[in-house]
Order: sequence, then C-alpha cells, then structure tokens
Amino acid sequence: MRGHKSRGQAMVEFALLSGLLFLLVMGIFDFGRAIAVYINIAEAAHEGARQLILRSNYTSTPPDKVIIDATLAKIGGGGMVLTEDPCLANPTPCATPSTPTTPNTGYIWLTPPPPPNWPTPQPPGTPCDYCRTTGNHEVTVRVTYLFAPMTGIISSVVGAQFVMSAGSSMRSEY
Repeated sequence: MRGHKSRGQAMVEFALLSGLLFLLVMGIFDFGRAIAVYINIAEAAHEGARQLILRSNYTSTPPDKVIIDATLAKIGGGGMVLTEDPCLANPTPCATPSTPTTPNTGYIWLTPPPPPNWPTPQPPGTPCDYCRTTGNHEVTVRVTYLFAPMTGIISSVVGAQFVMSAGSSMRSEY
C-alpha cells in the first residue's frame, strides 16, 4: 500500500517540475541558436571583408554580387536569409548599416564605392569620405540580423526580437 502512495507523489512532483524543466530546455535551445547565428554572421562579415579588399573588387558597385555571394557562401545557408543592405543602392549610400524589419533576416552592408567622377582621394569631411578609395584604406563589412527566438515564453522574457550585428574591417590592397 505504501508504494502506491509514493508513486502518486512522484507523478505530482514531476507534473509540478516538468514545466520548469521544459522552459529550461527551450531556453537552452534558443540560446544555442542565437550563438550559432552570431557565429555565422561574424564569419560572413569576415569573408565579405576579405573579398572586398581584393584589387579585382575595387570597382564593384551595388549590387556587389561577388562580395555578397562570398559572404553568403560562408554561412552555407542554414535557413539564414541575408541580402545586400538596400540603402547602398541609393545615389548617396548610407554611412551606416540599416536595421532589418523582418524577423530572422539580415542585411550585408559594405563600405560603399565612390560615386562616378568623384575625385580621388576625397578631401576629409566630404559626403563620401567613408567610401572605398584607392590606397591603403580600411574597408568594412557589417552584417545586421534581426533575431527572433522560436519559443514564445523565451521571447516574452528577452523580447520578441533583437538585432545582432557583426563586422569586419580590413586594409585594402588597391
């Protein structure tokens, strides 16, 4: 008779603790996913910067297909959606990356090329002093990613979504 009561007590204890255990497991899952996404975007930014410093890519203009493809190839898919930052196609490109608006997508921002017929080197303080120029200058690739946790309970704790950003800067060879 005594073993029967003990079995019922164990079921009640499990029922009380299983929700907490499930929450802990899902939190670990989302945290691991966030770390994996950050590692992927950091490696993608590094590979994009490596491609951008090559002499053959100096004259690339938006859309920078070679650089974007190299950046995307580094992450190898994995369900991540990255596209070139739309602000780079503007006549006066943005000096900083844009923030994605769709969850679990991201933008790849590159140091923009100088506009056509722009004097090289540019005088400091000109509108395009952040552009790619010839000589030993720094170029930057930044990847911004709007991460959304998969678990509703976790997203109520940390927020429905948050922006992850990784970048890499290198000296040019052109």
